[in-house]
Amino acid sequence: MAPLSTPAVLLRGYAYGETSRILRFYTRDLGLLSVMAKGIRAKSGKGTATFDTFATGELVAYVKAQRELQTMKDFACTRTRARLGGDVLRFAGASVVAEIVGTNTEQDPHPEVFTALEESLDALEQAPPAQVPTACLAGAWRVVVALGFSPELDACTSCGAALGHDEIGRFDLAAGGILCRACGDGSPAPRVGPRAREQLRRLVAGDSEHPVTHPRRHLALLSDFLSFHVVQSPLKTLRFLGDLLPPDPEE
Repeated sequence: MAPLSTPAVLLRGYAYGETSRILRFYTRDLGLLSVMAKGIRAKSGKGTATFDTFATGELVAYVKAQRELQTMKDFACTRTRARLGGDVLRFAGASVVAEIVGTNTEQDPHPEVFTALEESLDALEQAPPAQVPTACLAGAWRVVVALGFSPELDACTSCGAALGHDEIGRFDLAAGGILCRACGDGSPAPRVGPRAREQLRRLVAGDSEHPVTHPRRHLALLSDFLSFHVVQSPLKTLRFLGDLLPPDPEE
């Protein structure tokens, strides 16, 4: 059986036995792939491959259909993203992105998800310290959109009317978008004003350059949206990230 080669991002690794590891990659051409890396923990010295979490490289593996665990031949790292491991908030944001991808993809190629994953991790690594909270949120939304789940922010999810520029609405989680003022009257759904809606629109577009004013409130909305539309159970990494985000200012 000839090995297959594909660009890949390492999402997570586990020790296996005394010398090996199980590595979980998201690949451009093969989708989600778990591989056995035999003997890599026993290797050391110059020329040894880098297996840092969130690293990108060229994965070479023996892949057999219908097999959950494949066999790795080689991984040539091209980008370590070491800064993500040296900053706990960056690491938390990257972990959220990785968990969303890892729990919602299978062994099917989705190049758009791979691109969103790479761009989100790069933005998290490169963001100035003050913009890291926004980069965490934008990275998660970027991957959610690539998976095919995008909130409706321009028209009411009930009546279909265009939302006014200064309109205060409610975020209907079940419908995945915003209710206009009339349809949302009396609803217990989270309130979304024009500033919050514009910030959410930027996050959904993957824009991490414009800081959000209430990062924890945005994270709560993201978490609820994921629970309704994307994941089967709450993501552990979201709680980890929430504990690290700066507190929202009092209004």
